[in-house]
Amino acid sequence: MKEPISRSTLQDLQDLHSQLDLSFRDLHVSREQLTPTAPVFALEHGLSDVDLELLKKAVRSAVHQGFGAPFQRWWLPFVVYAAESGHNYAGGEYWKTFEDSTPGWHENGDRDRVRGWFQRFADDYGGARPQGAFAGHFRIIAWPITHAVLPMYLQRHLAHLLYNFRTGLTAQLLKDPGILGERLAARTGSYPEQFRYFCQNTVLLGQVSVALLFGEEDESPYLLRSTLHRLVAGLSRERQSQQWLSTARRTADKVRSTARGFVPVPRKTTQPSWPERLPRPTDPRLLLRRVQGEWHAFAELPDLSSLITRLPRLSDELRSRRPSIAGAERRYLARGQLLYPGQEVRLARWPRPQEPFIRLERATDSINYLIADQCAISRRPTWLFRLRAPSLAVEVKGKIMHPGSSYIMVTDENTPVPVLPTAAEIPIEAAGVRAFNITVPDAANESYAAAFAAVGVSLATNIVIRPVGIVASSWDGEGTIEWLAGEAGMIGIYSEQAPETCIVTLDGRPQTLPWPNGQRNLLLRLDGLSVGTSEVAVALIANSGKIIADGYIAITIRDPKVRPDSATAGEGIRLLTDPAQPTLSDLWDGRAEVLIDGPPASRAMLTVTLLSHTGEKLSEIEQAISLPVAPEGWSQVAARIRGDQRFKAHYDDAQSSRISVSRSGIGFATLTCDRGFQPLQWRVAHYRDGSYVARLIDRTDGVQAVAEMFTIHEPLVPIRCSPSGDIPVPAQGGMLRAIAGEATAVALLPTQPTKIVMQGSITPAVRGGSRTSGEVMRLVAAHLAWATAHRPADPFASRQCDMVLDAIAREIAALIGKSYWARVERRMQHATDPTDYVDDMQASVGEIFGHRALADRIARNLWDWLIPEALLAGFSEALVSTIQVGDGAGNQAIARFVLTLADQPGQILTGWSPSECQDLVTKVLASPVLMRAARFAILGTRAFHGAVTPGGPW
Repeated sequence: MKEPISRSTLQDLQDLHSQLDLSFRDLHVSREQLTPTAPVFALEHGLSDVDLELLKKAVRSAVHQGFGAPFQRWWLPFVVYAAESGHNYAGGEYWKTFEDSTPGWHENGDRDRVRGWFQRFADDYGGARPQGAFAGHFRIIAWPITHAVLPMYLQRHLAHLLYNFRTGLTAQLLKDPGILGERLAARTGSYPEQFRYFCQNTVLLGQVSVALLFGEEDESPYLLRSTLHRLVAGLSRERQSQQWLSTARRTADKVRSTARGFVPVPRKTTQPSWPERLPRPTDPRLLLRRVQGEWHAFAELPDLSSLITRLPRLSDELRSRRPSIAGAERRYLARGQLLYPGQEVRLARWPRPQEPFIRLERATDSINYLIADQCAISRRPTWLFRLRAPSLAVEVKGKIMHPGSSYIMVTDENTPVPVLPTAAEIPIEAAGVRAFNITVPDAANESYAAAFAAVGVSLATNIVIRPVGIVASSWDGEGTIEWLAGEAGMIGIYSEQAPETCIVTLDGRPQTLPWPNGQRNLLLRLDGLSVGTSEVAVALIANSGKIIADGYIAITIRDPKVRPDSATAGEGIRLLTDPAQPTLSDLWDGRAEVLIDGPPASRAMLTVTLLSHTGEKLSEIEQAISLPVAPEGWSQVAARIRGDQRFKAHYDDAQSSRISVSRSGIGFATLTCDRGFQPLQWRVAHYRDGSYVARLIDRTDGVQAVAEMFTIHEPLVPIRCSPSGDIPVPAQGGMLRAIAGEATAVALLPTQPTKIVMQGSITPAVRGGSRTSGEVMRLVAAHLAWATAHRPADPFASRQCDMVLDAIAREIAALIGKSYWARVERRMQHATDPTDYVDDMQASVGEIFGHRALADRIARNLWDWLIPEALLAGFSEALVSTIQVGDGAGNQAIARFVLTLADQPGQILTGWSPSECQDLVTKVLASPVLMRAARFAILGTRAFHGAVTPGGPW
């Protein structure tokens, strides 16, 4: 029976509603005056501590009394109450925390009504609206968390981000929160996923950041002072966060007080001719290095993370797809590698005309076109490099030479090169080009300049434009300068003749400046340049009005790049992963490749630290390693760490893992991985008797989750479980899956090894149905679920999972390969020596001449296919030379697909689109010899060489 409605509670809610209504309307009016307008947050209620406690008491009383219609009329206190809960949110289950602090909510509460009130708040008072992926996943709790402005568990990350970005602050950014938010969001790649979700609402991120960067007593137009003080007070609870914010604030104050320097005024003037395309911040830098007496070509890869701010849809593509570099010695780079600067690739051949410098594997044409437009090498037919050292030459993008300097000119091998003075051809180890060594004399005449002008190279004589003052981030010695955003750039103009005036044109806007009497130098400060590339042209004018000298320089302003955890080129140790930002599960479940680079044969210390959701250290493991560590070597290192009792005891409770590699005198690198923000998550508790129970953590705010268990014995048969209670875990382990709307959580279960020994090994029962593409895809989906399930720190659980994966792969091969191949699979299932069955597999590939030729070709090459790349290339050639299922490109595509289907079938769902999978599976069903041959190649190489796969290079 519900309690009678309290008149006191109703009156309190009415009074508070009226007070909040006036306050929020005033804020709404003031925010509408801003350009662009800024939102109002429910946390900006401006209530005193006493009134806030009264509000909380009234809301709890109303909920306890049934939350009926009389209370709901005065809805603003409930919105503020929910926002206060969001402010204290710690990243766990919002509604569970809400229920714990609000007695009666479980019985009387209404989540949808709360969302409706927030939507009404947005309509009536200009309230903030949730944006980004978090809002898409959590359509209800996104509202109170957004109106909490900055939940306490994210405050430390924002302080750190502002501190790291402080050198990139400009007066323009501090006046435009939207652009600032975009720039900050582009720098969050190494931060936890929960913080990256918050930063996807770039407008909110920028407005909160600008407000935090105001001084203690300054009035921010974007946040109520009392709310701002609450955020600062939260940051001040931790000393490090307080120091980060204080340092960033001091930088912002300095930026605001700095006046802009050279401001061009519109006026017509003569301008020099420009290159067809200005260099861009995302263009690669070409280098020549002399190795053992021969010149080799390299490209320093650009940092493409800056493109994400302007082209947000590129983010997922750059992180999830492998890039290929035109002419590179190595076919593919790791996924996400283009988000980290300073890495070099050697060019075995020079990029061809019209060939995109970077392409993303299996990306759409529009995405690859965007990247090609933003990232390109200088145009043909000539490239100029200035010698910086006897064994290093750096590209001069402006193609301008200076007297007394030495250069290397590279030209297309098919372009006729006239006789050039002081030029001598030299060998270069890059197909498609020729190279010439050039030493420009101190006194070069007009005929010398004309000879080089014919091949697109200019000669500077009477004018020099160079950076002065603060050291430029990059300066090619000729025509290209780079500074970081926020740095006060300055250029010096030197002239051998004393002109009357100097016309300086910045991005097409000229200004005439008097030349200082009796001086050969003019200094110009260029403050406030926007991120991107600007062109500065200089024309020196004599008394007669004649141009006596001119020149130009390209100035690129880059966002400051936070030092990546993995370290950068030039440091002694580098830690690279594929994907570039793996999750905790990716790293320790074997789905991520790890490469630790460093001086060969050097010893280093590897430290693995497991951290809780609050950053508390749970355990730490140290292990000595020998550099470098290849991906195969990392797998062995990771297996030893996973087997360590300190790791197993805390892994399931860890929210993140930090890997550090260090060696005194060489360098260090770190990598931090977190579990990410998971709407659904399985937690397993261990009892003293060795048994386990599992419980579902449900952070969704939509439909009731569906929980299912799959046992090792019946890995394809779901058993319904309670989504809200404890679930006993079988001794043999298994898999749990939970689904709520679009959210899914899949986890392997730990085992009880002693009982497994007592009960004996269980053989997974995987039974295929009809021989159709639908049935194959059902088995493929099951394989992917088991393969990608979160793995506990239990090697026996991984072993059980591998048994299931092998059983599913066998059943797919038997279903497609038909009965006589199925018999071979059954005989090999318990084989102690798989090499005993190589002849049987060869005989079972097929009976007609082409099939036997294919099997013979595979059998003769099994010993040679030591690595996945060799297996793919050899198998593709075998198809071409024997059964010919299409043209060369078609064979390559089918070979890649069928090897993946035969080895790790679940991966076809991540590497091909659903329609492509359906089409290719249909082709393989129509030509079962493809599956039999692929399975023979996979199992045969594995029999002779061990684990050449799984996964392969596909």
